[in-house]
Amino acid sequence: MTGNAWRYPYRPLAIAHRGHSIGVPENTIASYRRAIELGAEMIEADVNMSRDGRLVMIHDSTLDRTTTGTGRVSDATWEELQRLDAASWFDAASASLRIPSTEETIELAREAGIFMCFEVKGADEAESDRIAGALVDLLAQHGALGSTFMSGYSHQALALAKRLVPDLLLAPERVPDDIPNDLPETVRQAKALGAPVIQNHHRFMTRELVDELHANDLGVWSWPTTGEDSLVSSIEVGADAVMGDDIRLMVEVLDRLRPREGGH
Repeated sequence: MTGNAWRYPYRPLAIAHRGHSIGVPENTIASYRRAIELGAEMIEADVNMSRDGRLVMIHDSTLDRTTTGTGRVSDATWEELQRLDAASWFDAASASLRIPSTEETIELAREAGIFMCFEVKGADEAESDRIAGALVDLLAQHGALGSTFMSGYSHQALALAKRLVPDLLLAPERVPDDIPNDLPETVRQAKALGAPVIQNHHRFMTRELVDELHANDLGVWSWPTTGEDSLVSSIEVGADAVMGDDIRLMVEVLDRLRPREGGH
């Protein structure tokens, strides 16, 4: 028996990484909507901040990779960001898509009845702190604290937000994420933040890790589980959620290995 509502002992939670980003430009409303249509139960998406303090959905701290703009997100106003094409880099037919606001994304999730996980980005620690503080205020204002996680690599920023709003749900990325787990350290990182789950790269997901986290009543989300091999291995070792770009494949694999009639 567990007191952690974010443990999924039978069928892992299906989390869309930046939406259905294998088929639709990442971090756009169209990508989020497609993920929902395909069966995502949560969307993990990235938050940066404009020069005038608006929280916006874009992964990089710079505009160059996924928009027609250049330079830092934080050097552009919300109005300037809205003039940018945020999709033709991916598909010329998608050129009308724009960078969404975080408010718009919260409301989309509420209407769809799904969970969200907002990852705090930022070009440096100071910017991450500002984003985390503004984001937790926004979640509280929108009554979204019970259905929304905050995540990030800056555990400092997450701790700041948790101090501001103790009810905040956190799902920190394990740091560093590119080496095998030190089991006590992984547990320590989650507990230090009062987080019910921790995110772990699928390459380092093991039954030993999962058992240790579960013994401490902590959940673990495996990412990026975009291919079938990473999905299957993560499910088999007992991940509480899988997070990837291809929601169609994710749901197909989950339905095959953990059919819904088997229970939560």
